[in-house]
Order: sequence, then structure tokens, then C-alpha cells
Amino acid sequence: MRGPLQKILALVPLAALAACQGPDVGQSCTISWGQDNTVPAPTPVSLYASGGGDYFESGNLACDGLVCIVSPEAPGTRYACTDQGCGYCSKSCISNDDCYESKTGLVCRQIVLDPVFLDQLDPVTRDRYLSQIQFSSYCATPR
Repeated sequence: MRGPLQKILALVPLAALAACQGPDVGQSCTISWGQDNTVPAPTPVSLYASGGGDYFESGNLACDGLVCIVSPEAPGTRYACTDQGCGYCSKSCISNDDCYESKTGLVCRQIVLDPVFLDQLDPVTRDRYLSQIQFSSYCATPR
């Protein structure tokens, strides 16, 4: 039977490994897309084909930073998945170093909120969640 000290020492390498792992920026995630699913969720390839913009979801529990983004991507590129709503985990950033650019291919750039969406929000909701912020910088695919 092992003593308590031996059990603790056996767990130390696992704890060290977990501490060394970076955030999940660039890992796959899926955005939630409405309640009734009457409009299909976008795919990176369909957004690319239509000239669409980024879709941003905050509060996504699949990501450490709680942010999932679907960006327009040409077929065959790194983030060009074809499943509906498939995207990648992101986080707010100040520079490309925050995005682990050499590993993920993501850069720090502004994500602009859709003015049509902002106009549909009542002023109380807009102020509660966005205040005067209408864009911020996140790790995202280069433009």
C-alpha cells in the first residue's frame, strides 16, 4: 500500500503538465444559432463565398476565453470547416503574441459589431451589455 506522500508525488507531474498547457485559442468550437433553426448557421466556406463577415459568440463554454468566432475562410484553409456553426476559440488580445500566431495562424484584429444588429437592440440592453463599445480586438483569422 502506498503512503500519502507517494500518491501526492505521483500527481505532481500531472499537475505540472496541466499548468504548462496554453489556452485553447484556435481550437474548434460551435456557435449557438437561434432557437428555431429556421435559418441555417453559417459555415466559414459559405461566409467566404457570400462575402460575409465574422460571427462572434461570447459566453461559449467550450472555450477558455468564452469566445467562439466563425470567420469567412476559403476552402482548404486551416479554419475552413464545413459544419454549420463551426468556428474556433478566441480571446481578447492586444498583440499577435497574445494569439500564439506562430502556432494558431490567428492575429489580433478588431471584430466590429454589426450596425444592423446594434440598431435592433433596445437602448437599455445595448447599454447594459455593450455601453459605448462597438468593437474590440480578438484573436481571429487574418484579413
